[in-house]
Amino acid sequence: MKKYYQYILSGLAGMLLLAACKKDLGNYAYTNVPLPVIDTTGIGNARFVERYSTLDINPVINYSNASNLKYQWIMHQFTSGSTPPTKASRVLSYSKQLSAQITETVGDYRLELLVTDSTNQLKVNTIFTITVSAGLEYGVMVLHGTADSSDVDFLVTANAVPVAGFNPRRLRGLYSAAAGKKFPGVPRFVAQERASFSTKNWITLGSDKHIARMSGSDFSLLRLDGQFFRRPDAVIAPQAYSLLTSNYTAVINAGKLHIYNTAYETDALISGALDGDYELAPYLAYQTASSLIAVAYDQKNGRFVRASGMGGQMIDLAAPSVNNAPFNHRTVGKDMLFMDRGFNGNTHSFFKDRTGTGYWLYVSNFNKADDGALAIGAYNMTNLPEIAAAKFFQTSELGIIDFYATERRVYAYNYEGTNAATLMLDGFAAGETITCMKVFKPRPNFNLTAADGALIYIATWDGTQGRVYEYKVNGNNGQITSPAAQVFDGFGKVTDITAKGRGSGTY
Repeated sequence: MKKYYQYILSGLAGMLLLAACKKDLGNYAYTNVPLPVIDTTGIGNARFVERYSTLDINPVINYSNASNLKYQWIMHQFTSGSTPPTKASRVLSYSKQLSAQITETVGDYRLELLVTDSTNQLKVNTIFTITVSAGLEYGVMVLHGTADSSDVDFLVTANAVPVAGFNPRRLRGLYSAAAGKKFPGVPRFVAQERASFSTKNWITLGSDKHIARMSGSDFSLLRLDGQFFRRPDAVIAPQAYSLLTSNYTAVINAGKLHIYNTAYETDALISGALDGDYELAPYLAYQTASSLIAVAYDQKNGRFVRASGMGGQMIDLAAPSVNNAPFNHRTVGKDMLFMDRGFNGNTHSFFKDRTGTGYWLYVSNFNKADDGALAIGAYNMTNLPEIAAAKFFQTSELGIIDFYATERRVYAYNYEGTNAATLMLDGFAAGETITCMKVFKPRPNFNLTAADGALIYIATWDGTQGRVYEYKVNGNNGQITSPAAQVFDGFGKVTDITAKGRGSGTY
């Protein structure tokens, strides 16, 4: 009986084995699931993109159920061999058509387009080669914003940058793209600090309570607020910032003068203020050479003062050593309205009488030793048209011409010839008021000599948006060519404008 059961079990096992080997002829339906096809014809080449510019790519996607597709554009840092990336990948967009600002630092990247069918999760991708370049060599920096924050736009025009290979463009929101938010505080200044054949290449921003240093090559954030100061208890209240001569840089902070002298960013820190009983007006004048190091105006005591040394004191200039000196730097007794470098490398200082209605231009030569003979001329501006309403001043380095502007008009002032002012601009749209005026003075002016002093930028505000007008100007006679060569809109209220030069050598 036992043997009988063994035969039965063996037979059943054989039947099961035959069943397992039998071809499955069930009634099943098989289909090929199509994948989206990314057509890169004409758009797949390597791309060179300037940092902070906008990258636009509009691919063709062939797929029957296009409404089911989802998109991701992802930027990956490119590394070779087994070297791991040092930067996290970033999603630029979730739209089919890419239009995104490129904030990645200078270098090589791979841009991935990932397409997903949301119903079955099937995915396809394609890769674009991207090289991010600096693109901030020559142009115009515009600081604009509101009463509590600001940003920087970068303009390149054919007039400002008459250099082969540079195309006109506008890069928006550089600071917020680099730092992740707008520059805080009431905006005050944007200034370039660049020396040829040197690593000194920085852009500095100042507001009432903050200061930031950005790379001059790609606008990366280098240093912010307390990182600027050697002393941890420093009050941060920057008012003016200027490269003076060679590697000397001066900063007016909370009414006091600070100086450093280095071409190395890590060493370019603000030490304690120069000692003395003074409170400076917020103006500094660029100089090409000077044994005086730095000269500023003590608004508190109504006098010019100079640095006795890098870490010294602010002291009086020498008393006049010549008869009939135009004025005494020690006893000016007026309120300073503006100061900058003018014709023949002299410093032009605009003043208003503290009592009465007098307005004055004082011209000084601060490019030599303090010998008591620094005063060049004093010019009475009191009877010039609308001078009491003047809010902005600029100087020409090409001739005996300066400029002043009211809220609506711009005048050219011939101070040495006729001592008269001529109306040059009076045609802004109703509601627009002037908020800033700057003559284009790139320092250094390598490759930009044709544009140096030949342009004047006027910024206006209409209550809704700011505009920047670019005018051609004759720096010898003050003639401004109208209409404007270029007009840019869409700004906040413009506070300051500065030229940006590349310089030569190391960049």
